[in-house]
Amino acid sequence: MNRGVERILTLTFGEGGTEGNYLGNGWSGDEPNQRWMVGQNSEIWLDHAGADHDLVLELDFGVIVKPPELVVQRLLVGVRGTGIAHVMAGRGGTLGFHLPARLVAAPGPIRLLFVHPDFRRPMDLFGDTDDRPLSFLVSALRLSRILPRAIEAGATPLGTEALAAKFESLGDNCEFGLVQRAMGAEPLGLLRFSWIEITNLLRGLRTGFSGLGDPGTVEIVVDGKDQEYLVKENVYGMSYHTFQYEHQLSIETARIQQDTRLRFLKRKLLEDAANGEKIFVIKRVEPLRPEEVLPIYAALNELGPNWLLWVLPADPTHPSGMVEVLLPGLMRGYVDRFAPYNNAPDISLPAWTELCAAAWKAVGRSMRG
Repeated sequence: MNRGVERILTLTFGEGGTEGNYLGNGWSGDEPNQRWMVGQNSEIWLDHAGADHDLVLELDFGVIVKPPELVVQRLLVGVRGTGIAHVMAGRGGTLGFHLPARLVAAPGPIRLLFVHPDFRRPMDLFGDTDDRPLSFLVSALRLSRILPRAIEAGATPLGTEALAAKFESLGDNCEFGLVQRAMGAEPLGLLRFSWIEITNLLRGLRTGFSGLGDPGTVEIVVDGKDQEYLVKENVYGMSYHTFQYEHQLSIETARIQQDTRLRFLKRKLLEDAANGEKIFVIKRVEPLRPEEVLPIYAALNELGPNWLLWVLPADPTHPSGMVEVLLPGLMRGYVDRFAPYNNAPDISLPAWTELCAAAWKAVGRSMRG
């Protein structure tokens, strides 16, 4: 299979895990399916991964917090003595970090240093007997090599409708789906009008959205004065508008149709990702951070040579319509504003149209079609 990244290491942590030979100082003993980072610093030593490749490091993690005394913990990440990230986490999930080729090119083991200054003892927070200075727990580590791809200048200019159809939303509110509609396109997309948490999106990409659309996983509710059917899906926590109404069909017929629709659109998304035929768009009204985006980028590019457009609000140094290519297959773009969650049709169409054109130009001829 043609991919955009190559997985070169997977470690599991805890009893029966595969991490033991890679750990340095600053770790707890074995626990079921996890180890804690303890004290001020923790080390991981990786084998040399080869020169001339950027890497993506992912950690599946949890964190010890107790609001309001301890709402978040800080995590600083260093590679061979150079800091690459500063994260604040208040709940578990997956963190992704970019390891530039220049930092890992020299021969020899690669030392990763994690600094976690906000460690706490559970006995102080919760009154139990655990006196270990804990911060983050880790259940898995993945290391992927980013594969090069050719980008030729001079992408064929597209009309507005054809341009919009080149993109596929990875879920939020309905904003980008409505942008595509306003640009004249109505592409089929699993997450075009769907809300999904980032953690569940990542799980879906890793598992091929296993279980989506299975019998008994879809609930239909009636909403608003128009009596529209809304879908609430319980495997990945997706919710979305159907644009179908109570007067048009029975609720049971709508449920059966949505089961079928989800299974079909799941297959279509996975086929599109395998073929590298779409530019996937990820945004949230609460702007996403690099460590949230990189795992999505890695998961998409394990499926195929994909492009991910990470969209943020414009600022004084990043004007609306600007697109930056950060890594092969990863772009960051800007629009003047996002539509609010309570009014998704309030789109900034000129800004989105400009952004799509700039992203398509940046991708060049590296995509099919």
